[in-house]
Amino acid sequence: MTSVKKIIFNSEITKLLQNLLEEDNVHDYSIKTSAGTDKGHNVITLITQVDVNGYDDKGKQVYKHFIIKSSHFDKEVDYIFNTRDCFIREIYIYSKLFREFDLMQKENFVLKPFKSYPAYFASSLKLSEEFIILENIKTYGYKHWNREVPTDLNHARLMMKEYGRFHGLSFAIRCQKPELFEDIATNTDASWFEKWSTAGSANFNINLATYALKSLDPIDDKLIYNKFKEFLDSMYVILAKCIYSGSDNQYSTIIHLDCSLSNIMFKYEELKDLNKPTDICMLDWQVSCLGSPAIDIATLIFSSTDKKLRDAHYNELIEIYYNSFSLMLEQLRIDANQVLPFTILQQQLKKYSIFGLFMTLLMVFMQSIKKEDISESMQNSEQLGLKIKDVNAYNTRMRDILLDFNRYGYNFNFD
Repeated sequence: MTSVKKIIFNSEITKLLQNLLEEDNVHDYSIKTSAGTDKGHNVITLITQVDVNGYDDKGKQVYKHFIIKSSHFDKEVDYIFNTRDCFIREIYIYSKLFREFDLMQKENFVLKPFKSYPAYFASSLKLSEEFIILENIKTYGYKHWNREVPTDLNHARLMMKEYGRFHGLSFAIRCQKPELFEDIATNTDASWFEKWSTAGSANFNINLATYALKSLDPIDDKLIYNKFKEFLDSMYVILAKCIYSGSDNQYSTIIHLDCSLSNIMFKYEELKDLNKPTDICMLDWQVSCLGSPAIDIATLIFSSTDKKLRDAHYNELIEIYYNSFSLMLEQLRIDANQVLPFTILQQQLKKYSIFGLFMTLLMVFMQSIKKEDISESMQNSEQLGLKIKDVNAYNTRMRDILLDFNRYGYNFNFD
């Protein structure tokens, strides 16, 4: 048997990886490791790509490809992001929620099941040595969109469609397996927000919103400037009301929350034509929680599209989401109009999109700086503007987002 070098992994990763290969009858294997993401792309965890080249019992060559997400073992990073809580939540999502998704779809003979997430193999919550072993979806042709550029219409349509299916499954569990939903709700509550808003990331978030305010002219944009300034002055009070209220009503569901372009990968019909995505894969479920589906919708649209696309297709994207949501529920013998009527969804968007706007502030900033500056910016946020590559482009995009948010009639406060 080939052993995994312990220089690369701690002993538990070594053991679990060996067990996975033994279960698949892979032997005489060699292992190659490399960075799983570009520098600065992932701040909270360490991503390692593991490629295995071995043989099965018949002597046929076998290839296995894994991604290992592990703790940075960095006390400052842990303080800012509550790393352990992130691992507890993400492991629960992969090991419990997605398993229930698979089971429910099999029970109802769903023809095209929702599986827009990597396969999960193993994990550990040993203190300061947390990790998750997942499949490496890059081997199936999945690619990231260029995070510095807003998506085109085809990519936006596909994202809305898949998030509708994801939310539909979550609503189905609530309807058909209420006891299970209660367990899921308990393990994906919004308690992380209290820690997040008081830990090391609190100052960063305030500085981020303060910098976004500068994209507005206090005279020419007076109305929106004052609304956003009022939000900034009471930001954590407003966001707390939004996230806790969104997790405690009949329309709450499991949301991704961190649905930035960095956490979505696309598969294409032909790699030569990146205008025709066929599938997506959603990554990083470490802050996934119970909340209003409007939060994911607003985050997706405002953080990944530009004004030109929104002006032409905003209503279409909302309709694509709801039609996909309804179709998923229909396959599970549930009437979408009974669990989340379209009129209620529109009300939810008005009320809860403010949290999606907050997430957008973070995501657009991350899209506007160099990848290698991300970690430093989050740990030293006093000079955020110095990290932005093109301040004029950032200001134009952020101003468009804030003006559109107001134009759609969405609330900057939470009433």
